[in-house]
Amino acid sequence: MTGLTFTTDWQDGEGLRGAELAATFASLRIDVQGQPLTQVLDRRARTVRDHIFVPLYPIAEWLASNWWFLVHEHENRVKREDSAFRRRHSLGTSTDGYALPNLTIVASGGRTSLTWGDHGQGWTAVRFLDRGSATVERDQFMQGCTEFIDRVIRRLLSHDISSTFLQEEWDAIQNADEDEHAFCEMSAGLGWDPYDLDDSMRTQVVDLAERLGELGTEAVAVIDSVEPSKDCSALLAAFEAAKPNELRLPRFKQRGMEFRERPPWDVGYELARSARSEFGLDGKPIASTESLAQALGQDSRTLKRATKPLEQLSPLELVDGVVTRGASGNVALGLRERGDAGMRFLLCRALGEVFYSQGDALLTKGATARQRLNRAFAAEFLAPSASLAKRIVHPTVDGEQVDDLAEEFGVSTRVIQHQLENHQIAEFAHN
Repeated sequence: MTGLTFTTDWQDGEGLRGAELAATFASLRIDVQGQPLTQVLDRRARTVRDHIFVPLYPIAEWLASNWWFLVHEHENRVKREDSAFRRRHSLGTSTDGYALPNLTIVASGGRTSLTWGDHGQGWTAVRFLDRGSATVERDQFMQGCTEFIDRVIRRLLSHDISSTFLQEEWDAIQNADEDEHAFCEMSAGLGWDPYDLDDSMRTQVVDLAERLGELGTEAVAVIDSVEPSKDCSALLAAFEAAKPNELRLPRFKQRGMEFRERPPWDVGYELARSARSEFGLDGKPIASTESLAQALGQDSRTLKRATKPLEQLSPLELVDGVVTRGASGNVALGLRERGDAGMRFLLCRALGEVFYSQGDALLTKGATARQRLNRAFAAEFLAPSASLAKRIVHPTVDGEQVDDLAEEFGVSTRVIQHQLENHQIAEFAHN
């Protein structure tokens, strides 16, 4: 069993106030990849069960009213601290007086990230026992939610209940045409409800879509939602300022498109292995700017000139760099200032974008599919997992070993830790 599933069994809702609540009272089990997150300890009955008894209407309404956010709004370090963001993405913040699992749903790199756990509802007779996290395919998430919402709406109609907020909202979502869908995606990416915008906000969304073009998805995940037009102008200025920083890279066969159905990080890993193979790098470290320049067929002065910090990026807190084309058609880069190791990693993220796609690209602190891809590319290109595996003897590594590997491969300790853990080479022993 994969994805997110809702198993329901209608119950007698007599005595509940509100026709929608009475009609949709049911037992509910929610599973993520076959694991029940509605497992509860019923203090009153002194039993453990995998389902709860609640009206389903409020849950379906929450899913529908936050639909565009759940599918298209990514988290970043600014939004992480925003209570409004939590309300849009955490089911447990909208309980309507019923005990609901503290399920948080966030778009995550072409997939959907789900986290859950007990949030201390001391006023209820039940306590949720499970906590965990998982990522599922976005289509699987959408299918599970769609089936659940449709089921609730059919139940309402069977009780002659119509014209509710849920029904009207869901109808608008299901009947959105291509242009409206693009508008809602852009608006939700900013954290703006596409159905609750004033004229000024609607104009800004349309303007952003026109100015950003194919960069829209990456940009709205990280630009300031208070003054998005200002950030948009700064971003476009950074692209223009980057054009003189040209770099003639070796030809590389495009390989990224054939991996579209795989998780983005797998695409990045595979692309990096292919690049290292084509450049004849085998598994050897690229621990300095000079060795990276040599691997790319450049002299170190040319590489440093092409990667000089771009001051136009300063106002854009969550943007690390831009990738474009210069006047002669070569790759041109604009990167944020970093130390030597950080700059090499940022440059390799840019290489991942160049090798994956010929168009303009953004390097950001966001969690979209493209950012996950280019981070994975950089990590695997600079610190190949196969090379790390040959150096690891025990299934657990300590801080000293991680430091040694980071120095050998010329990357941060964080990159080494992620490579070891993500490729299941070893676990890091936290002291």
